[in-house]
Amino acid sequence: MKSIILCEGSTDFVLLQYFMRKVYKWQDKKTGEAPMGKKIKPIRTLSKGIDKLSIGGCGGSSGILPGMDYIMEFNSLAAEGEEYDKVVIITDRDEETTESEYIKGIERILRDRQIISSENICNNKWIKCIYKNGHGKERILFILLLVIPFETTGAMETFLLNCISQKEEYDAKIIRKSKEFVNSVDKENRYLSKRRYITKAEFDVYFSIRTSADQFIERQNILKNIEWENYVKIQEDFKKLEKLSD
Repeated sequence: MKSIILCEGSTDFVLLQYFMRKVYKWQDKKTGEAPMGKKIKPIRTLSKGIDKLSIGGCGGSSGILPGMDYIMEFNSLAAEGEEYDKVVIITDRDEETTESEYIKGIERILRDRQIISSENICNNKWIKCIYKNGHGKERILFILLLVIPFETTGAMETFLLNCISQKEEYDAKIIRKSKEFVNSVDKENRYLSKRRYITKAEFDVYFSIRTSADQFIERQNILKNIEWENYVKIQEDFKKLEKLSD
């Protein structure tokens, strides 16, 4: 089986690789890979038995739906056995309307590509679809939309801080005070002018406290140094990813 996860950018890209290796025992062959056109880069492929899983960054939320459309086009032209069997879209819940906008966008792509879904697209549920490849043969595709976090607006960073807060009472207090600081420090919104900037600043302030200065080099190193597999919430919310291997 061949699958791909489409995500926004570096935080998701690094976290998902770590999570799939640690929790679901996928292996990273650490081979260099070229981007899939201009739509999906960077990209990394993991393996588990005969199954392959690619994780691709789309350069931000605005690139995810074009990335999905690219995969749908790829499938329609691919030789038999080369197509993707499962496609996962993981994105931040930046606004209250994010989920509905993604559902509409996915449904529009399916309609334009003449792909028939067995039921309406919805969050956190595998949806079976049928399409015809370039040889006119019917193929089955499964699509999973994950708009994170499920329960509130925010980004992947919000989700990760919530995971920590639910497990560590001491850290929960630091996270709360970090958020209070970030939301009060830039009264004129000169630097934190967008909600996404505030979310990422809250994440960075917390980890600048938790991680010693010589380790706080970049976000990717932080993500790799936390044992996310020990946090119950992240396992619960990413549980559907277990089905990416037979």
